[in-house]
Parts: sequence; structure tokens; C-alpha cells
Amino acid sequence: MIEILMTATRRPEVVERTLRSFKTNLFQKIPAKVIINIDPVGPGKTKDTLDVVGKYFRVESVNLPEVPHFGRAFKWVWSQAEAEMCFWLEDDWELLFPIDLFRMIKIMDSNQNLAILRLPWRPVGTGYSKNWKWFFPWNGEFFECPQEIRRQVGFCGHPSLVRGKYVRKTVRFLNPEKNPEKQFHHGNPELLFEIDRWRYGVFAQPGQGPSIRDIGREWMIDNGYRKAGTKAFFTQWRQIDA
Repeated sequence: MIEILMTATRRPEVVERTLRSFKTNLFQKIPAKVIINIDPVGPGKTKDTLDVVGKYFRVESVNLPEVPHFGRAFKWVWSQAEAEMCFWLEDDWELLFPIDLFRMIKIMDSNQNLAILRLPWRPVGTGYSKNWKWFFPWNGEFFECPQEIRRQVGFCGHPSLVRGKYVRKTVRFLNPEKNPEKQFHHGNPELLFEIDRWRYGVFAQPGQGPSIRDIGREWMIDNGYRKAGTKAFFTQWRQIDA
């Protein structure tokens, strides 16, 4: 049983697209349950979002805060993880084609110090996967993050299979009042020390196209929302015309 760790907002139509694609293309044969935080952001109803989640997966645990805050949502969701394998999934990614989850788990099982296998959001080269300005070389099983750049790009928020042990070791060092992703890269010495001990990779085949597509930006434009402050450090949402 895999635990899907999910942060979401009140946009059931987006959650529907996300979960339908992942149920169809990743979790066809392996059971999964969802641990979810739904922030009070968006024109929809919290109940409608939760109903969509229950349509595709068993809902194990739910947090419904009165005030939206991504840092707190992330910390709460990761703090609930108990499974050997978890899957990190924000609510606005669409999986574009079938992915062999059994193969992903097999790679994790045979590489016990591999913390994360994430799915690529851009085309993959024949010998490397480009992650922003950094390159992950192909090691015969997956595209592996070089040791010297683990802090810069070992973790990111893209849909990822994550070892439960890693989730439990890192979450205790997260400051819930700050953007969680940035803490995996700098400014949190205890967390960075833990990050250095693990390996990270991208799951794809050489020459493959992107596995996932961001479907959240279109929703934000259509509904008048944006990430408050600097996008990379955001913790809260803001209505543009509010």
C-alpha cells in the first residue's frame, strides 16, 4: 500500500484531472491511499474536492485548515506518512501516459540509499536528463543526480516516488512557516545534512518525452489567483483583484 501525500486547494475540476490521470496511468495495479491537506483557496467547495479524491482513492487522513499556508500543509502531510513507499503529489499535475510503478519500486528496492525517483516535466536526452540548468546522467536504470548538486536540485516538488524513511527523517527538520522546497536547497543546516546522505533520480527512458504536465497555471489565470510574494518562496495564495 502506497501513501499518496497530497496538498490541494478547492478546485475540484483540477483535482479530477490530476487523480484520473494518475489512477489510470500509475496506480492501475497497486493499491494506494491518500493523506491530504485541502487549503481554503479557490471558488469551489472543500467537500467537492474531497469527494473527487474519494472517487479515485481511499482517503486515509484529511486536514482542513481555516487559513491557507503551503508550508504548514506540506509539513502536516509529510508528518502523517507511515508507509515504506510514498508518492508526493501536488493537486495540479497531469500524468500523460502509463508509467511502470512496479519498475520504480524495484529500482528503489535495489538502491536502498535512493530517496526519490521523480517524473520528468521536460523531454529527456539520450544520455542525460536536464533539470533546469543541471544535468543528471543515465546510469543504466535511471537518471541520477550528481552528488555535488544534491542540495541544489536533489528534491523538487514534481510528482515523485519517495522512500517513507526519507520522508520521516526530513520532515522533522522543516520549518512549517517557510516554503518547504527552498529548505531542501539552502538555509536549513540539519535538513541539508540529511539530504547529503541520500541519492536522487529521475525515472524515464533515454530519449523520452515529458511524463507530466502542469495544469495549475491555467487555472490560476482563469480564476484570478497567484502565488503571493516571490513565486519560489511562496507560502500563501492571493486573489489578483482582491
